[in-house]
Amino acid sequence: MRRLVLAAALGMAAFGVTPALAQQKVVNVFNWSDYIDETVLEDFTKETGIKVRYDVFDSNEVLETKLLAGKTGYDVVVPTGSFLQRQIKAGVFQKLDKAKLS
Repeated sequence: MRRLVLAAALGMAAFGVTPALAQQKVVNVFNWSDYIDETVLEDFTKETGIKVRYDVFDSNEVLETKLLAGKTGYDVVVPTGSFLQRQIKAGVFQKLDKAKLS
């Protein structure tokens, strides 16, 4: 299930990256430290040609501090529900343009 979630998130991010990142074929991910196995990231790169820059955090507080500081450069962030509403209200997330996914 985690593999499917990551593949979907990375796929969506690949469509929403800035032109400079799209040319480099890199997606920047910030996720929980024990959430995705390294082989999943390697498989994703082999299958898509998109490199994953994968940074990790170990607590909601670490994630929130980084997000609230602004300009993180991440394309995909994996927050937990308990902190998500506060982060949305703070404006740290960009809306996904679903038209770019089709």
